[in-house]
Amino acid sequence: MAYLNQAERAALLNDLSGMKYGWAKFRLRLMDPKCRLIYLRNVQRSGEWHTKFVLESLGTQVTLVEVNHAENNQYRNKQKFEFVNVIVEPTADNRS
Repeated sequence: MAYLNQAERAALLNDLSGMKYGWAKFRLRLMDPKCRLIYLRNVQRSGEWHTKFVLESLGTQVTLVEVNHAENNQYRNKQKFEFVNVIVEPTADNRS
């Protein structure tokens, strides 16, 4: 399968931006049988939770960004995550 070029990555970004978090994760898993989850809800920046997938067959890495709106005194299972951003980048071996 060929790697995604810049226009196809932009189209993927637009598609994922309009989805809910769970649907976006499901869509990424269906796109590539070699899809790897790098990290799940990891804090890479202050106030943002990132989930990163690498689509090896497509030469693309996708980061789903969420913001947590929960109070500090709430239980862990009562968190309020909001899906706010998608970052679509080529992998190192994708030169298109």
